Amino acid sequence: MKKFMMKYLMVNCKEATFLMAKKEEGKLTFIEKMKLSMHTSMCSFCKKFEKQTSKIGIESKHVHAEDNLSGFTKERIERMLDEHLF
Repeated sequence: MKKFMMKYLMVNCKEATFLMAKKEEGKLTFIEKMKLSMHTSMCSFCKKFEKQTSKIGIESKHVHAEDNLSGFTKERIERMLDEHLF
């Protein structure tokens, strides 16, 4: 039974990034949350990517789709990404 559950909850990096996108939209089911959590607990690359996408999402919430980013905001986002790249 444990083997079946582990196999059922395992996802690859491509599936994990899809789940991260759904997470940003707030549309993950409980099982999807479990799958993503299990994957990011074992995959340092996806864990880092999840942190980066989360920060980008937080920073971009105040920017409206029709607005252009100021030079200052662009530089700030670039610095944040540079600091967190592996």
